[in-house]
Amino acid sequence: MQMLVPLHQALDQTYPKIWRTIAECIYIGLDEEDTQRRVTQTLQITDVLRAELGGLQPYLPKGNEYDNAVQYRDLYNQFNGRNIADLSAASGVCLRVLYKHFAVLKREDFELRQAGFGFK
Repeated sequence: MQMLVPLHQALDQTYPKIWRTIAECIYIGLDEEDTQRRVTQTLQITDVLRAELGGLQPYLPKGNEYDNAVQYRDLYNQFNGRNIADLSAASGVCLRVLYKHFAVLKREDFELRQAGFGFK
């Protein structure tokens, strides 16, 4: 990928492959127009991660639970009390699952609104 050429030029050929991949991900994710500054930031971040996580084999979850929670919250925010079937059809999430998550989100919202009143 042409975008990664400046980073690859800055990395030593013996740089470990997994850390090269992590550096590439960081480089792509940074929103920095100055290429040299972007390379410098990438190497700094990668070196910190390498120092802290090097030698470990941490499990890196994909974050599906987080993604699902964001999706359910978004659908709940679109819910008007009568459109759950439409939300189910549009999202591909079955009604039973939406009802279950909406009940939890409704309870959380109620508790948040009522926190100052001492209700549970």
